Amino acid sequence: DYGGDGSTGGDTLRGFLKHKQVHPLSRPGEADVTADVDFGALREAVNSRISLEESLRQKHQKESGVLNNTPTILEKTKASSANRPDAFGPITQGKFLAQMGIVQRVETKIEDAATTDEEAEELFLALERLVSTEEMGERYKVMAIAVKKEGLFPPPGF
Repeated sequence: DYGGDGSTGGDTLRGFLKHKQVHPLSRPGEADVTADVDFGALREAVNSRISLEESLRQKHQKESGVLNNTPTILEKTKASSANRPDAFGPITQGKFLAQMGIVQRVETKIEDAATTDEEAEELFLALERLVSTEEMGERYKVMAIAVKKEGLFPPPGF
């Protein structure tokens, strides 16, 4: 989606209809609704390894003036066995799609004998629109939130 590594300060929720910006609630079911995502905040929330219980314990300690940063046995067990996800990115849509092999896939389809010249032109223009820095390739961002899996880490494209 749209966004960056921090708040944009502008319109964060927008609607689009026929490539023009409209009020996001003006045409329910017809207008595309998009939002500027604060990817930095999202990544930080996912990657901070603090549980709700730990957060509440720290808050109680701070309020009571008792500072004990030693985790309990239960917390140590939870932390070591937790299968928590990690956040990756954001990276630009163009970079993500390129790393996922979009260029090679489009080339293969264009070179296919069954692909007409018109289809080849459409494929090339679509590729350019998706990955070009002047088009969607730079403005749109991609983030992955994934649990570590053997052989699939980091997630493809990142």
